Amino acid sequence: MPVKKRSDHEMESFEQRLEEYRRKLTLKTDVGFRVAGRLCSGPELEQLMNLLADVITGRKTGPFHDVQTQKDLITVTGAKSVEPDLFGNDEEDGIWCAEVQNESIEAGRIEVERAHLVLNGLPGGKPYSCLKKSHMIWMTDAIHIPGTGRPLFPDGQPVVRLETVDSATSRRFPDRTEVILFNLRYKGNSKRGDLAHDFRETDPKKMKNPLLRELMQRVKCTEKGEMEMCELTRQIFQDGKTEGIQEGIQEGIQKGEIRSSRKTAGKMLRKGLYSLQDIAELTSLSLSEVRRLQAELNS
Repeated sequence: MPVKKRSDHEMESFEQRLEEYRRKLTLKTDVGFRVAGRLCSGPELEQLMNLLADVITGRKTGPFHDVQTQKDLITVTGAKSVEPDLFGNDEEDGIWCAEVQNESIEAGRIEVERAHLVLNGLPGGKPYSCLKKSHMIWMTDAIHIPGTGRPLFPDGQPVVRLETVDSATSRRFPDRTEVILFNLRYKGNSKRGDLAHDFRETDPKKMKNPLLRELMQRVKCTEKGEMEMCELTRQIFQDGKTEGIQEGIQEGIQKGEIRSSRKTAGKMLRKGLYSLQDIAELTSLSLSEVRRLQAELNS
């Protein structure tokens, strides 16, 4: 079946939306943070991991080595692949990963990613006692605990640590994996507050940390930054657009356009790289429609 080519008007409209999306882009979006990571040198990735780990944990960490972006962690029994935004090791060979999660955290995701991290920390053929220490940092503006309506960050606190606790005696059990959630909505007057501010800021000139300011400048103001952003954004949008038109031609152009936008939104939701607001803006769907599609995918 022939594929309808996009008109000059459609292309111009898409380019305008893409440029507006880039203007509003922040580090707290998966796309913004991943593009920034791709534009880093090896030493800069190590600096970035050190900055996040020190500020969010509240202690001295690192130095780090072999830090990379979107490392594909071990997948077991066909489980969904996990690719942390940052992944590396400290001087004691402990494993660290850091990533951004927009708006909400899918129920079960923390457990799955933690399991992948544990498997990557157990050397092949070695006893369980050889399991390496691992540290998982999630930076999120989610409000509720996954699957509940209860607040994720009590009283707007900047950090939540997930621990194994005996509900009867409140005893804490030793855990080889540290899981820390960082509140990107936090506005306190502290290093954590400054970090959250920089992740929310759209203007690189207003960012407080020099490394984050430089990275966001590359994302927003360089040709390389535009190319990297387009690689993550344009392909998903156009793939969904083409598929939707192919299936929608027989139903008329209008229905085909609606179907294509929904398919595009579905691809974006499955990728997990965009906030719901971003998807609504790029596909021209309403925010309520995007939320409905998300609910269908999660059901």
